[in-house]
Amino acid sequence: MTKKILYLFIVLTSSAVQAATSEQMNQAFEALSKLVPYLTSEAKFQEKKNFPLIEENLIKIQQAFKAAGHERLVKQEVFLPTYQLIQENLSESLQSFKRGNKEIALWRLKELTAICLDCHTRLPGELPSSYELTGLDVDQSRFTDAYNLGIAQLIVRRYLDAKNSFTKSIDQKILKGDTKDLINPFKQILLIETKVHKNSLAMITLIDHYKDKKGLSLELKQTLHNWKEQLLAWTKKNISSEGLKTDEEVQNFIKLTVEPLTKHAQLEDVHDVDHLFISGFLSNYMFRNKQSPLGPDLNFWIGRSEKYLKRENFFGSGDLFFKQCILRYPKHAMALKCFEEYKDSIEFEFSGSSGTHIPPDIKKELNELKGLINKKK
Repeated sequence: MTKKILYLFIVLTSSAVQAATSEQMNQAFEALSKLVPYLTSEAKFQEKKNFPLIEENLIKIQQAFKAAGHERLVKQEVFLPTYQLIQENLSESLQSFKRGNKEIALWRLKELTAICLDCHTRLPGELPSSYELTGLDVDQSRFTDAYNLGIAQLIVRRYLDAKNSFTKSIDQKILKGDTKDLINPFKQILLIETKVHKNSLAMITLIDHYKDKKGLSLELKQTLHNWKEQLLAWTKKNISSEGLKTDEEVQNFIKLTVEPLTKHAQLEDVHDVDHLFISGFLSNYMFRNKQSPLGPDLNFWIGRSEKYLKRENFFGSGDLFFKQCILRYPKHAMALKCFEEYKDSIEFEFSGSSGTHIPPDIKKELNELKGLINKKK
């Protein structure tokens, strides 16, 4: 089978499988979209009169993902970490809600939304969303806030609609003089134009349109400036928007573009664009080349970029890629590097002014993962 025919077969097969899962995914999204107003308002989430609706839709989402779990697509390597994390968050959110711990339930539900967004932005552009496959559209009447509508459209990969909604959110905030969270819609547009579309020029155009607008804080203007500098640098890189094609191209990309970032501090917005592009290119390659011997390297570097993006308040599930790297490739040299990155994430997550306090069950998991590496050695 020639390479072109094989690639076409993969695309068509993946699309067919995605169509098979569309019913479950659409049911999950319908239920999730009904919860968006409560996701963005803790007061509404805590109102007793809303409890039946919230619990009903949490159960619907859980049932939909359980059904989808039997489908081959969500069990592929690029999706499996996200799928497992979704199951965990759904279960814990529902249990916390039933026990009356609404604060934890809401936090878990917000995590779920972030995971859905992260997962869908990994798919290569030629694969449509299940909503597109079934001819559905987002019901805009459910949303009174343009940003929330954009999030819903982003989840189902309606990127043009989502960008328009986020742009509307920016304009509304500037008009009202509301600078709170103004960075968020900019971040979502940046994600669309880099991680998804690989289009530096489109984002540069948008930045140039807003950079001198009244109402933007000095901090936001500096962030936009930093993004533009990175975007201009990416326009000079010789990488097709169609992505990386061979293992050799991936290895060169990692050597020349990815590894140099390890020499720089991670918590700086001057690398937002870099990590969005890196995650996008490597995730697309992993999806299209499931049997590549570079699997351990792909898991490690995707995980590292997603770890950075999560700390910068984008959507990321890097920890699950580190865990997958260890579980699937415990004999590989990358397994130990994945463990060290995962351990650092855990310590960061559970550190505060009083020190680092890792829960016993997480400590146990860390010991088991480290033991797996040592055993395989």
